Amino acid sequence: MKSLILAAVSAATLLVVPAAASAAPGAADDNSWYVRGDAGGTFDARIDGTNGPKSDTGWTLDGGVGKSFGNGWRAEGQLLYLDNSGKSGAGDTKVFGGFANGFYDFLPGSQWRPFLGAGIGVAQVKEDNGPATAPHGDKTVFAYQLQAGIAHPFNDQLTGEVAYHYLGAPSVKFGSDTARVNGDFGASLVTVGLRYKFGG
Repeated sequence: MKSLILAAVSAATLLVVPAAASAAPGAADDNSWYVRGDAGGTFDARIDGTNGPKSDTGWTLDGGVGKSFGNGWRAEGQLLYLDNSGKSGAGDTKVFGGFANGFYDFLPGSQWRPFLGAGIGVAQVKEDNGPATAPHGDKTVFAYQLQAGIAHPFNDQLTGEVAYHYLGAPSVKFGSDTARVNGDFGASLVTVGLRYKFGG
């Protein structure tokens, strides 16, 4: 699943970048700082590996502060939290992470602006609230995310976004004996949010 998502994002980038290059001059006036906030749902959250718990759907919130560079590129720092209810006797899976993200906005002069993004950081993956026999514990590890979405400006300063995120955190290990967890965490997120640009 992860390799399929990576391949799809790479293919989309190769297909769209040449077309977007001609539209880049429309972004020349967008060289500003912004803040952003999202909320949404999480799906298929799990730790693939030994005793890896699986989750039902859940919810997520995130916020970021970033800078546009006037050529379609943006960079930002982001904090993210997600909470998934466990299933099949598992506890709740909760993740809190911090990321440094980079984005490319395609067709910056249009009313509908597709974008791709990627980020790296650290995340605490935690399992709790389950029965005594379920794995419990947490681990802070390297994490990454891939994003794809579309943005629509409401005015010169406020922009709405809808996005898909894949969040990954490899080598999550906690617990002991028969309840020890050892695997790679992954989750799909779908969010809606707002981005507010300062100045302009």
